[in-house]
Amino acid sequence: MSDADCSDQTPLQNEGPADRRLRVAIACPGIGLAQRGFERFFLDIFRHVRGDVDATLFKGGGSTGAGEKVLPFISRGGVLIKLLPVHRLVGRTPIHTECLTFALALLPHLRGGKFDVVHTIDPPLTRVLFHLRAALGMKFRLLYTEGCAMPPGDYPPADYCQQVAKVTYDEAVAFGHRPEWMTLLPCGFDSARFAVAADRATLRRAHGIAPDTRVILSVAALNRGHKRIDHLIDEVAGIDGDLLLWLDASRDQGDADLAGYAQDKLGPRVRITHVASDKVGALYRLADLMVHAATTESFGLALVEAASTGLPVLAHDSPHFAWLLRNPASLLDMRAPGALAARLRQALADPAALAALRCPGHVNAAFEWQALRPRYLDLYRHVAGVGAVASADRPVTRVAAR
Repeated sequence: MSDADCSDQTPLQNEGPADRRLRVAIACPGIGLAQRGFERFFLDIFRHVRGDVDATLFKGGGSTGAGEKVLPFISRGGVLIKLLPVHRLVGRTPIHTECLTFALALLPHLRGGKFDVVHTIDPPLTRVLFHLRAALGMKFRLLYTEGCAMPPGDYPPADYCQQVAKVTYDEAVAFGHRPEWMTLLPCGFDSARFAVAADRATLRRAHGIAPDTRVILSVAALNRGHKRIDHLIDEVAGIDGDLLLWLDASRDQGDADLAGYAQDKLGPRVRITHVASDKVGALYRLADLMVHAATTESFGLALVEAASTGLPVLAHDSPHFAWLLRNPASLLDMRAPGALAARLRQALADPAALAALRCPGHVNAAFEWQALRPRYLDLYRHVAGVGAVASADRPVTRVAAR
């Protein structure tokens, strides 16, 4: 199939999935290898829908449970990528080699009509599967989740597109993607995951933090370009007093020198960790507030998770974060030098100003998996052609092939 607009194609025909459990393949090579938002989100989807659909999770590593399969492929951060840099032959990146080899390993599992829906979030993997399906005459429907906040003109071809944020949904419609083939369905989170038995004082003692030390938390990749951790470090360095900047950060997509930069600027007033996902609730409990310094975001799962616990949060004043948090007090211009430092001084000195940065009510109501799970099941049924998206904001959209 060519990279022409596919939005007028006749929907694929399925072999009567209405009389049996829907078969869904959820594919993400980073699961089991990385702890980014992509991977946590897709793993959560699998865990929440598998009781109602016949779901199989295809991932890149880790242990395997029921319905989980680890595929052999060349990962972007592995040794093989250095020995077999296939991407260089066509001027691409290690991510493209990862997704190409993962798609080829996935192919035998997709033959013979074994799945009604294949769900992806990695753009290169989506593109490869779209073209392999056409070349080999396979019949599954391809659902792509746009989780990159990429320009709408760069979307990979797929049958249907899930947008996780209102801003990217609106941008896609404005670009020309047909709204009758697209749905706005946000990421979900489990509030129970962040329940912590120990109280704040106990957790602080366990981590060697004095009762009066103010803890500013960041849960984000340690990089300059997207998460703007250098800006956060600079702003905190300009604040006097007994405080600790705790950077819980994945480094696989980061800037290696930022750890040293933070130590040079803050000395003992900075701590850098990368705790397991099931331990991050303790950080939310012991911190005074969380800062998300990025000016753009595809969703902002860690920010929502922190806010759900009642932790005060600060984020950039933009349409996306206004939609995500619904709390004007939590927004400021992260691009303005000194603005974050000034807001932090105010919040840490005034209990009322700090309390105003809380917004658990909205995020729990809007993004808790308990509320979103039926909508994901509706989405799969709709994509498979056996039902409507009864609870979604919009019908599902098929994106243009590019």
